[in-house]
Amino acid sequence: MPQFDLHEIAFPTLTDDQIAKLGGCTGTAVSTHAPGDVLVHVGDRDFKFFVIRSGEVEILDQTGNRPVTIAIHGRGEFTGDVSHLTGTPAIFTAVALSDCEVYAISGDLLRQVINQCPDLGDIILRAFMSRRQLVRESGTFTGLRVIGSRFSPDTFRIRDFLAKNLVLFTWVDLEANPDVDQLLKHFGVSEGETPIVACSEHFLRNPTNRQLADAAGIRKPIEQTVYDLAVVGAGPAGLAAAVYGASEGLNTVILERTARAGRPALACASRTTSGFQPA
Repeated sequence: MPQFDLHEIAFPTLTDDQIAKLGGCTGTAVSTHAPGDVLVHVGDRDFKFFVIRSGEVEILDQTGNRPVTIAIHGRGEFTGDVSHLTGTPAIFTAVALSDCEVYAISGDLLRQVINQCPDLGDIILRAFMSRRQLVRESGTFTGLRVIGSRFSPDTFRIRDFLAKNLVLFTWVDLEANPDVDQLLKHFGVSEGETPIVACSEHFLRNPTNRQLADAAGIRKPIEQTVYDLAVVGAGPAGLAAAVYGASEGLNTVILERTARAGRPALACASRTTSGFQPA
């Protein structure tokens, strides 16, 4: 059985021909950035996909107590992960380390590349999926912090909701984590006020699922338009029906109230809208 290097898949280097083809597919001109310029802030919505033509871009995790370097991209490498396809906020910050030349590609143009340039699209999609897997397996990425007791039903509800929606988070167990008292003091709350969900300096006390969805940036209101096909439920059958409907040219909406399953697949179906309205 062939062995795959997940890190190599996650961080490929495009050839000069592939970079030129990517620029041709999108019609995007090269832009320049000086050292220290922030290309993407953690939490940004509709952030751009950057392909580095020259220079270096540092990728930082700023969701914890201090910034942590995740990767440094050089010539031929690119930023981003599955957040581009799911429409969720950026989980990393991208900063120019040196004078850089980059192609800055919007989310709509990126989906166009994936649909119309399958060779490049395959490299990008596999990189995005592998990067998210590496982050999940690293044990060092913070994301949202859920601080609560293992015996609390609300702590379980929050963790279950975030896990089902593939939101990256760290659980701080009141009964087991040695740093919990320091964290509670930092946020100015007592054990009786938990569970809380924290990101950087902001936190929510025992949030509802709707509040969680808003905080994580995963709730998407439905557009006020006429749809040809509405599918209720994003399980295997509902997801298949929505993708097939969109592939036949129908303006399709899929509605789900618990978890946003199949978003990368839906993002590649150009006439499909995914509406997510948690209770």
